[in-house]
Amino acid sequence: MLTTCLQTDLLLPSEGRIGGYYQTSLAHLGATKLVLAMFRRVYTSAPLFVYVDGQTSLDWDAYHPVVLLPFDSKFRSAASNGMHFITVGSCIAYVNRLIKAAREVDWLILLEDDVWVCNRMDVAWLKYDMNGQCIAKFDANVWGDMAPGECYGGYGGFVLRGSFLRRMYVDHEYIHHILATIKRPIASDELLSALFLRSNGTIGKIPDYAEEMTSQPVIVHQMKVFYNRETTC
Repeated sequence: MLTTCLQTDLLLPSEGRIGGYYQTSLAHLGATKLVLAMFRRVYTSAPLFVYVDGQTSLDWDAYHPVVLLPFDSKFRSAASNGMHFITVGSCIAYVNRLIKAAREVDWLILLEDDVWVCNRMDVAWLKYDMNGQCIAKFDANVWGDMAPGECYGGYGGFVLRGSFLRRMYVDHEYIHHILATIKRPIASDELLSALFLRSNGTIGKIPDYAEEMTSQPVIVHQMKVFYNRETTC
């Protein structure tokens, strides 16, 4: 699978300003290094925004240009690896980091330790505010009338429209009602999708995104083969 990704002939650079946002923990350090190195191979000068919870010996300079966005320590106990939130404050902190990262880009790729960027995107396919798949469903038994739509995105590999993030309304009271309704920690993808839909954003499928390796990969999610393994990247 890795060979398929690395041997892909790179498409011509796109006209859009693209950035990467690495948002998961560093629990699988070898997989993280691989994800960052693959992104940098494809987008040699695109800004890479990194969410960092705690100290690490990872050499971020190896993936320059990198912008570190530390997770506020006062919210650390309210999150699980920075991806599940139980307080309004921790939800807002997560969304605000994304908005900050989107200030200077047209498109922001959500990177996680199982997301491989194998090739440059064709920006002509990016027709939605949140581009990827639309296969995860809001659980009506949990969300009830609070469900903002049928499906949600916002997980690893999704591509977010920068201009939409910059104008998206982060409704604190709405987030409070969500947490009171679902009565459990909210995942980052559920939260982000709910806020997108609340602001009349669109979520849709693009051919450049896949949940498994393909013969002509661009962005591939669920690549966990290097979990708990060191790499030389």
